Parts: sequence; C-alpha cells; structure tokens
Amino acid sequence: PIDRDAYARGTSVYFPDRAIPMLPPRLSSGICSLKPGEDRLVFSVLMEIDGRGEVVNRRFAEGILRSRARMTYTSVAKILVDRDPVEIERYAELAPMFESMQELCLLLSQKRYRRGAVDFDLPEAQIDFDESGKVIRVIPAERNIAHRIIEEFMLLANETVAERLTASGRPSLYRVHERPDTQKVDDFAEFALALGYRLESHGGEYRPSDFQKFVNQLEGKVEGRFLAYLMLRSFMQARYSEENLGHFGLATAQYTHFTSPIRRYPDLVVHRLLKECLKQQPSKTWQQRMFARLPEIALHTSGRERIADEAEREIENIKKVQFMAGKLGDEFEAIIFSVTRQGFFVELLDHYVEGFVPIGTLIDDTYLYREKTHSFVGERRHRHFKLGTRVTVRLDSADQEAYRLTFSII
Repeated sequence: PIDRDAYARGTSVYFPDRAIPMLPPRLSSGICSLKPGEDRLVFSVLMEIDGRGEVVNRRFAEGILRSRARMTYTSVAKILVDRDPVEIERYAELAPMFESMQELCLLLSQKRYRRGAVDFDLPEAQIDFDESGKVIRVIPAERNIAHRIIEEFMLLANETVAERLTASGRPSLYRVHERPDTQKVDDFAEFALALGYRLESHGGEYRPSDFQKFVNQLEGKVEGRFLAYLMLRSFMQARYSEENLGHFGLATAQYTHFTSPIRRYPDLVVHRLLKECLKQQPSKTWQQRMFARLPEIALHTSGRERIADEAEREIENIKKVQFMAGKLGDEFEAIIFSVTRQGFFVELLDHYVEGFVPIGTLIDDTYLYREKTHSFVGERRHRHFKLGTRVTVRLDSADQEAYRLTFSII
C-alpha cells in the first residue's frame, strides 16, 4: 500500500511553507532520514577519483551509515568561505574533510566544464514567514560552495549508477534530456543576437559547449536571467525513459536519478534495478516484468514531476502576490528584464518579485515598440525603456486570483 501511494504521488512536493512527502513522515523524516549518532541503512556508491576528476574505481554496496553531525549549507560555507573561527573550532574534527570535499567538488566541476556541460545558475526565491504564517520577506535563495559540493557529488553518483546499469544490459530507468529542436534554437539565437549576444553553431548543429559559452557571456548582466530562461525554453524538457537517450544539458552519454529514493519514485525504482543487477543470479522473471513496466513508470513519473513543478510555481506566485498585496500604491526601484509589445516585466531591487508594466500606463509620451532592439521609445522625448533600464514603479494592483502584479512608471 505504501508503494502504491508513493507511485501515485511520484514525487515529494515542496512549497515555501511546507513539504508534502512522497513517503509517510515516519519513513521520510524518520527511519529513512539521517540523524546524528544513529545507524541508518544505506545504498552507497563508493568511488575513487583521480586528479582530473575521473572515476578510476567504483563499487556499489548496501551498508550501515552513522552520521557524525547534522550540518547546514550555511555552516559549511562559514567554514570554507568565511573561515569563521567559531565554526571551525566547533567542527574541528570535520573541517579537514570539508576542505577535501571542496577540492573534489572543484575538480568535478572543471571536468564537467571541459566536456561542455551547461550550468544554469538561476536563483530561486526564498520566502520567509513569521510565526503566524504571514510572508515577511522574498529574497533570492543563497547558493554557496556547500550547495555546489552536494550537487557535484549527486551528479557523479547518478552518472556512475547509470553507467553500471547500461553496462549490465538489464532493465534500466534513465533521466534523459534530448537534443533541442534546431529551429527553436535558431529563433532564439536570432533574438539573442539582436541584443548583442552570439550563440555559435557548428554546421547548423548546436553542441552543449555552444550553450555553455553563451551562458558565460551572460554573467553579471541584468538581462542574463531573462535570456537564460528563454534559452531553457528552446530546450527539450528533461524526463524519465526506459531508453538511454543521453543527457544533452549535462553533456553525458548516460544519466539517471539515484540519490533521492525517499522523495522521488524513479530513484526508488533505480535502487531496485541496481540491487537486482548486482545479484549473482538475478531473477529473469522479475527483469522481464520490469522491462514491461518501465515505459509506463517513466511516463507516469515524468507527468507527476511536471504537475509538482507547476504546483510549486503557482504557490510561489500566490505567496508573492499576498506579500505585495499590502503594499498597493507603494513605490519601488526596479529593473526591466523582459520587453513585449504589450509592455515590459520588471524585477524589484528590494524584493525578489516580478510584475508587469502595461504600455497603456506610459502616458507622458507616445511610445513605439522597436522589435529589433526589444525596446519602447517615446516619439517626442525619446525616452527609452529596454532590457536593463532602471526605473521607479508604483504597485497598482495585486490580483490574487490571477497571481499577477501590475505596476506603472513614476
């Protein structure tokens, strides 16, 4: 019954103020969750890695793990980045291990960069609440070296498991990201070029490294986030598949999800596939049954993931609008990050919140939309509104049904 319910959910869902776990909390927050000083059953990928980030030895083992300490990203960053003497002394036993982890993280990151993997460092919103559940702050979520360490280790574990399953020739479940549609990318490249950013291709074909070089151009640019989002929209959507179709964005021939079996059903399936694969005499009947079931599992879990993502985005927008609803008539400094024929989107500088300025609210002049430069220019006063323009805006409406904020220019 627990497995059937987990399959129906497909994934845990994370909202700003709560999580809806895939497995019952007594499992997901209890005996399946690491707690300092307590034994936990684990399925480990043990890897030996050389100075170029290459895996030279690997094995998979079921075992028992006893966590030494419950660390936070903030605490590890204080040790590695801030060199905080209090934190270093508090975790004196562990600090040298964190140094090694950082060194390995950078090696793995460089290796992925060499092969052309595309890194999207797009900030997410962090929504803070008071004790009554009211939103008190919306800011960009911090992403520090501690986050990067965990990400790199998870990526490598996932890739290593995918390689083992592929080599076995037995049933496998992959996380795939197919090559993007060339016409969609061509259209995006033309748009980006009009803004001064070049996306190269090779004989009409785009490689992951071409997108990597493009993303590098956006670093530190106001319009960078907008262009990165547009670029992502030209990509195919990552999904689960019983066929190994590779992962374009990560520039790897095989990839899967293994590291989160208590919060994603595909990871749970991969654990089962790998355990069966490592047996001396795997069950042929079980494998045949999995070969038959995997297409449906892949389709279902991909669909559940999309629904969860949409729900998370919708709740985030609701919380942002609720936060701003008490600020009607207030003025804010903002930056234009997207321009359309109907107006432009702005991002507030003091709050990580976006909203729309309809062109009809610009009443000091007659404004013409210039498609080539994606900007509005006043006929008489020649005032420009384009990507990156800093503006002062007033909040005119906070529509809590459409989750939309509307501003006008001061």
